Amino acid sequence: MRPPTLALLSLCAVLSAGCGRRSEPSKPPEPQPTQDAGPGADSCAAYVQRVASGVRCQEVDHAHCSCALITADADGSAGSQPLLGTPDDSNPGTTPQPPPAGANATLVFPPGPPNTTVKCLSGPCPLTTAELVTAPYPQLAASTAGTVIELVFHAADHRPQIAKYTIFPGTNQVPFTLERIVILPPDSATITFQGAPEGATVQCVSGPCPDKKAHPLESFPAVKLAKDDQTLLLRFNAPGHRTAMSAFQVSRGPNVIPVLMEQGTNGKNR
Repeated sequence: MRPPTLALLSLCAVLSAGCGRRSEPSKPPEPQPTQDAGPGADSCAAYVQRVASGVRCQEVDHAHCSCALITADADGSAGSQPLLGTPDDSNPGTTPQPPPAGANATLVFPPGPPNTTVKCLSGPCPLTTAELVTAPYPQLAASTAGTVIELVFHAADHRPQIAKYTIFPGTNQVPFTLERIVILPPDSATITFQGAPEGATVQCVSGPCPDKKAHPLESFPAVKLAKDDQTLLLRFNAPGHRTAMSAFQVSRGPNVIPVLMEQGTNGKNR
């Protein structure tokens, strides 16, 4: 085996002289006496292999070839040591680079209800605070194979949504849907009486009365209402006071009704 230096010198001499016309691909070059042959009739690979012993070449085109020194491995089998690399056909003179293992991901959110916020719960969180979805969100580190993050979305009068997303380097659209909380109004009116004398009772006389019985003020039953602003006519009685009749408009939900009663003659009811 020749030293690598001699092979390199031989290749330099070949390239400076220029390889000749391309041989027929289906017909290998015929052996020629070394003293009479020149590069003009052979392909680059055939000529280099003929003039430089211990070299194996592969033709790229009629003027270029990829060659390697033939070496013997420890077990006696033949190996090779590359001398010239094969150029990239799509972009000669460059070596393809693998894609990066990871890069930044940008999250883009739909607007959602007013003042919707997003908070990162797990994954490569850039922040642990809630941020408005309408503001630019900081970039996250993401793998080209995909990175999982967990986000929670909040908005007033809506149920929060927690979801996991797989993001990739570049721009990621992150959809979400918040369900509005519908609060149904109560179907009944509750009444609290204020200012009544001790021992007073109340009785519903007309209107959407729960019943027509006299009740202690603190235990008057709820009044079922189909709509708001319904009128009740109530009768109040209390020891030592005149009976009072008053009409009040009530609505669904809590109502406060003042009770005004006059003391009776000689402290008796009238």
